[in-house]
Amino acid sequence: MAMFKQALKDYFVYEGKELMYLKNESKRIRAGVLKRTFIGEHNYDKNLSSNMANRAWATSKLVKRLLAQPLMTPKEALDHMKQDYNVHIHYMMIYRALKAAREQTIGKEREQYGKLYYYLNEIHRSNPGSTGMTDVTPQPEGRPLFNRLYIFLDACKKGFKAGCTLIELDGCFLKGYFGGHLLSAVRQDANNSFFVIAFAIVGAENTDS
Repeated sequence: MAMFKQALKDYFVYEGKELMYLKNESKRIRAGVLKRTFIGEHNYDKNLSSNMANRAWATSKLVKRLLAQPLMTPKEALDHMKQDYNVHIHYMMIYRALKAAREQTIGKEREQYGKLYYYLNEIHRSNPGSTGMTDVTPQPEGRPLFNRLYIFLDACKKGFKAGCTLIELDGCFLKGYFGGHLLSAVRQDANNSFFVIAFAIVGAENTDS
């Protein structure tokens, strides 16, 4: 029900209509256009400044966008709302929504980095023989900062030893808020599919990494 109501709200925002719930039941929702009457082909103009597009709604949309575009500016956020959701939002609202979305995104990513030790311990417990290491930068005050991560699963080790003849190295940028690079050593298996031997997360692709 919650997912349906969210989808319904997204649709009404995009169409520039004001949503009115007629009756809500445990397994059924009835809704309509507020202060409107459906006539003929329903030819009424869209309202690009829908009252339904409040800050909480804008924040929820920007959280998803920031995962792929962490350095988004308020102007880019306004363009994103107009292009993808067909709605124009006041600058101060989008500014506050972007700030709230960035705090949520950073908080979630920071929490994930804080769980790396648990993740590595689980790898060692459930995959005996695997190699999992992380490197951190100590801080005079507060918790240490993540620096690098290296993982080599035991099954990958066995596959590597069994028939690896040609190793290829690859890397890509990480698009999250904290950035970095994902480096990997891969090979092609008998099915012409890529077999990941090991991978690492580093700050930059350089000699030190």
